[in-house]
Amino acid sequence: MSQGGERTVVFRPDAFEVANIEQAKAVIVTAERGTTTDERWQKETPYLAGDIAGRLPIGPETTLLDYGCGIGRIAKELIAQRGCRVIGVDSSKTMRDLAPGYVLSERFNVWSPEVFEKMLERGFRVDGAISLWVIQHVLDPKKVIALIHRALRPSGLLYTLNQQSRCVPSNQGWVNDGFDVWSALATAFVEEDRHYLPESVTTADLAKQSLIQLLRRPG
Repeated sequence: MSQGGERTVVFRPDAFEVANIEQAKAVIVTAERGTTTDERWQKETPYLAGDIAGRLPIGPETTLLDYGCGIGRIAKELIAQRGCRVIGVDSSKTMRDLAPGYVLSERFNVWSPEVFEKMLERGFRVDGAISLWVIQHVLDPKKVIALIHRALRPSGLLYTLNQQSRCVPSNQGWVNDGFDVWSALATAFVEEDRHYLPESVTTADLAKQSLIQLLRRPG
């Protein structure tokens, strides 16, 4: 990362390491002003799962990529609703360790980013993809966008949710490097729809600051 004053800004991926499910939930959906982690989890999770299921063609024959899956909160819902197969990818080892026990389905697998890249080299492809509250946090958003693009079959759909400002964990706190995630996604894919989280499932601030994009891989 870039220099910050006299100190080098160092990426801190350990910000996403947790000890248990409760800690994981608090990292995945932070307790923003005016709401708690539990409230966000209970309201936002079914809304997002329903919105995804209504916009992506998902069924028992579908293989879906969940990039930045955490413990699998959306994967669990989509498997229950649509019977799809989900491949989760997450940089956090502790989240990956917790995810199988949370999802509890043979139709769910979870990989590290390193394994994901190796599987892409072997020709692994998916029918659709989701990435929620993730690209805003990663060290190299261009690389992550390119990997998701590569994983999708031609005309496959990607459903993403990100805040307008980047929020990258570092030794100097959560920093914004100025990278425009929304524009980068719209450039790499064909944007078919964009909409916002309704205030009924989040806070007024988050509703204004976050964007859901439905994107199609050209082909």
